[in-house]
Amino acid sequence: MPDKTLLKTVRFNRETFEALRQLAENEGRPIDTLISEALDVWLEAKAQALMEAEMEREKRETTFDYDEFWDGVNLD
Repeated sequence: MPDKTLLKTVRFNRETFEALRQLAENEGRPIDTLISEALDVWLEAKAQALMEAEMEREKRETTFDYDEFWDGVNLD
């Protein structure tokens, strides 16, 4: 199976890198795995938030009150 890894330089401030390094050391896992997993979770949460915001926007645009909905409807 081909490797799907892309290489790109990413810069972290020293405090962030040290916190990641310490966490990776404590968990006995590679730092790149922790970063990848964290980004996956963040991207999923961001996509969910954007979808919810879009649904809320659409809901505001398409919500009719009672009078607007029934205006002009003759049930007789």
